[in-house]
Amino acid sequence: MKTWTVKTVVGPDHQIAFKVPEDVPEGPVEIVVVVQPVAESISLKNRGWTEAQAAETRARLKSFEDDWNAAGMEGYDAL
Repeated sequence: MKTWTVKTVVGPDHQIAFKVPEDVPEGPVEIVVVVQPVAESISLKNRGWTEAQAAETRARLKSFEDDWNAAGMEGYDAL
């Protein structure tokens, strides 16, 4: 048995598609799916980031904030 995590988006047709790792042999397989909605807030601490790394990344991305929040940008949320 092999396990891995796949992050994907459930489309409006309620279908998902993803590639399996190259080392999974061809032929019949059984796939078990566990659906866990992704939280709006992601814990960087749980992902091993320090406060300093998070602050530095936020500072570097700050220059994009006005464009990110501009009218009409919500259309990209659906992509």
